[in-house]
Amino acid sequence: MREDTTMKYINYIFDLYATLIDIHTDQKPIEFWRRIAAIMDAYGAVYEPMELRTRYRQLIHEHEVSLANELDTEFPEIELGDVFKELLLSAPVSRNDGIWGDSREWSGEVLDRWCSAFAYAFRVISRIRFELYPDTIALLEGLKRAGKHVYLLSNAQSLFTRPEMEELGLPPYFEDIFISSEYGMKKPEPRFMQELLVKHQLDPSESVMIGNEMHSDIVMAGSCGVNAILVNHDGYRGVEIAAGFEEAREAAPCERRAEISLDVCPNLLSLLQI
Repeated sequence: MREDTTMKYINYIFDLYATLIDIHTDQKPIEFWRRIAAIMDAYGAVYEPMELRTRYRQLIHEHEVSLANELDTEFPEIELGDVFKELLLSAPVSRNDGIWGDSREWSGEVLDRWCSAFAYAFRVISRIRFELYPDTIALLEGLKRAGKHVYLLSNAQSLFTRPEMEELGLPPYFEDIFISSEYGMKKPEPRFMQELLVKHQLDPSESVMIGNEMHSDIVMAGSCGVNAILVNHDGYRGVEIAAGFEEAREAAPCERRAEISLDVCPNLLSLLQI
């Protein structure tokens, strides 16, 4: 498909998962936690599988509450690596004969290296489906040929997402990548998008947010005065789309409310015609 040179936006801000990457993960099965507990055990941290799951969820909650208070946000995004490190170092039973010796004696550099390796294993074991949508690369290449500025604004964990983007060859298509865990907050927190707009001095009227989530992507964009396009991979019904678009318009700054553009597209390549 040839891109339309009349595309009206200059800056394209993309969500990642369920927009450009088709992914499904599952951390519920007991077998998942058996495998994760076995990895922990190899490094000297001994947990029963369900004990590990419970402690993991508890630590996430504790870290989220603390970060929400610190940043005064309803939508905190913690660094999951901090949870992984705490799980390792505060196991109910610890051995000093792990693969790399006693983890309590590791340097910070070794602990970080372990955390990256553990996070990769954790993510891969949880993945059921992981692939680009068929038109992702064609879309990004089309925008690049048209001279557009392309950015990423994703609710994600850096430890998972940066390796996954490298695996799929995505980083070269983006001028900048904003991952929520690196900013301590996630969509629909408007301050997360404002970080990108301010850093790159983007005019909201010349920018568009593209995502699959009505509230986290479309309404959040509206609240920042940014135009939005819903990629309807999740099958929103017409009445749901209309209600979401109305909410986004109402959330927009007064000076942008009448002008903000909201669209829906059935597939990624159709974005080149908007």
